[in-house]
Amino acid sequence: MEFILPRMLFGFWRQNMNRVFVVGNITSDIYFDRFLMQGEKRSYLRLILMAERPRSVRGMRIVIWDKKAELYFPYLKKGSELAVIGQFESRKYKNQWIHEVVSENLLLLRNIDWERGESIRQQYNLQCPNGTSNDVFIIGEVMEGMQLEWFNPGTENESGEFAFLRLRLKCDKSLNGLRVTVRGSLAELIYPYLQTGSKVAIDGYLQTHDLETGKKAVEVRTRNMTFLENINWAAGQAARLASEGSGVELSQVGADIHGD
Repeated sequence: MEFILPRMLFGFWRQNMNRVFVVGNITSDIYFDRFLMQGEKRSYLRLILMAERPRSVRGMRIVIWDKKAELYFPYLKKGSELAVIGQFESRKYKNQWIHEVVSENLLLLRNIDWERGESIRQQYNLQCPNGTSNDVFIIGEVMEGMQLEWFNPGTENESGEFAFLRLRLKCDKSLNGLRVTVRGSLAELIYPYLQTGSKVAIDGYLQTHDLETGKKAVEVRTRNMTFLENINWAAGQAARLASEGSGVELSQVGADIHGD
């Protein structure tokens, strides 16, 4: 199977190489404020995390802006366990460099102040935060049998083919063979980098899928994926070169790496 990534996808990929995934507990007082920035009113929430997954980190600054800051602030307290996906950024403040993670997605895991949070959410008619329904946050290793396919929606509201990636994860002894799906540009983007044994972190949600046998299967629909260990950077680089017209064909790379 020939697999060449569009140039626009690699532009997106390069912009997101500083993506950060971390699970940790709030270890200090929570700072929340509202102020004017270039004439615009903005909400600002800052947390300090101690994390053990996927790596041990102390004193990591997490920053949340605007509506998400307003939404999550009432639920949080010292000791709350969170899963954070965001971008690592550096900025200069009073002649000192500050390094922090600007959160794109936040999941509430344990020790959450649900009573206070729900009271304020209902008072101001805010949406529910992630982590209150079927959201999942999984770390695991890719098992054999990845499949990348292309589908045509065949509906009036959608047009063109989209990529559909199926894989299974081995998370621990009690969770082996978890079904995971990835769709669209994200599936195109990550496929060349993955191989059997790749360790990844996935932010997504549970859904049921109808099988041809008439039975239903439970699977995780991926929103974000972060690479952790055993990633095939060589295959990803080959895909990038192919997308830039170097003449490298991903058909052979796919055969060598994925067994297609």
